[in-house]
Amino acid sequence: MPLLFAMMFASQLATTIFLPGLPGIASDLQTSLSAAQMMLPAYLGAFAIAQLVVGPMSDAFGRRRVIIGGLGLFSLASLAAGLAPDIELLLTARALQASGACATMVVARAIIRDTAQGAAAARAMSALAIAMAVGPSAAPLIGGQLVSWFDWRATFYFTSLISVVTAFGVLRYLEETLPLNQRRPARFGEQIVTYLRLFGNPVFVGYSLTVAFASGAMQAFLAASPIILIVQMDMSPAIYGLCVMLMPLIYMVGSFLAGRLTLWVPIDNIVLIGGFASAGGGLLQLAFGLGLGAGDITPLHVLGAFAISNLGTGLVLACCYAQALNTVSPSYAGAASALSGFIHMGWAFLITFTVASVAHETTLPFGIAQMMTTALSLMTALLLVFVFKRRGQTGA
Repeated sequence: MPLLFAMMFASQLATTIFLPGLPGIASDLQTSLSAAQMMLPAYLGAFAIAQLVVGPMSDAFGRRRVIIGGLGLFSLASLAAGLAPDIELLLTARALQASGACATMVVARAIIRDTAQGAAAARAMSALAIAMAVGPSAAPLIGGQLVSWFDWRATFYFTSLISVVTAFGVLRYLEETLPLNQRRPARFGEQIVTYLRLFGNPVFVGYSLTVAFASGAMQAFLAASPIILIVQMDMSPAIYGLCVMLMPLIYMVGSFLAGRLTLWVPIDNIVLIGGFASAGGGLLQLAFGLGLGAGDITPLHVLGAFAISNLGTGLVLACCYAQALNTVSPSYAGAASALSGFIHMGWAFLITFTVASVAHETTLPFGIAQMMTTALSLMTALLLVFVFKRRGQTGA
């Protein structure tokens, strides 16, 4: 588990470590802030698509080989991003970086499916969910310091170093968890059929969509917060990194609580509690954006409303991933993890692309995005628990 934690940390660190240097990237590469903001959706879009290849590869060739190859690509692409002379090459390097990083997340979830089920799997997923928060939590703080002491390129060199260290750990300590007799040949036609069968499972899709929509609040925040807090509210990159660091910590609290609550509370009840908390934070953010009862909007308003949603996401994510993967056999865990991750990151790409394309003269666009995605998560969870599961529709 510590090694899986380190793998998830490395991939999540790369997602946001550059954010404090976003204005500097735009200035240094002589491009617009909007173009620089596309670094986040470029990463998430490539992450989403690459999972559809990485997951089946891990079912065919084993978990360990795919992780090692992914970390190698991740490290080289991070180095290339640090050396990029223009925004086009930087965006290309970000896409390659994500393609390597996705192996750590997809295969880590598949390893848990190989080795645990039920509440035990939910508790293991909650530990990985905490790792998913530690990276984004530490990344802006680390990035803020690197940008203050050096420049934005240092954030990518640091990410490359972390991925190399993680790769050495995998080579030394990670054992294969998928036996040879459970592996399936990586045939394109068969993978299409597998994905179609998984899409025909409304419970699997429901849990995956609940995760995707709940996590969309974080992606909207990451896309909008540098403009809102640094540009609009004149916050320094170092202070921005410190403030943003606190947000994933709230998510970590939710993930920890989810793991503890599985000992006493049905998993679906935890999902519903998280869904209501997430939507409540979205409603509050929208109210602040509309100027309802908050006076002048300050960073405390923006961060506070988002923190409520993030606590709910922490409760939702681990439970939903565990429940989704428990609907499939271990030999299909890689493909199921990939498709669930594709749905998650695909929505993340759509919402970050949309948020990055909008002018943020006030906090209202972010409030609308946070409210929309958290409301969709709650509605999906309610439909899943009270309609599909009660009818026993588990699909193929």
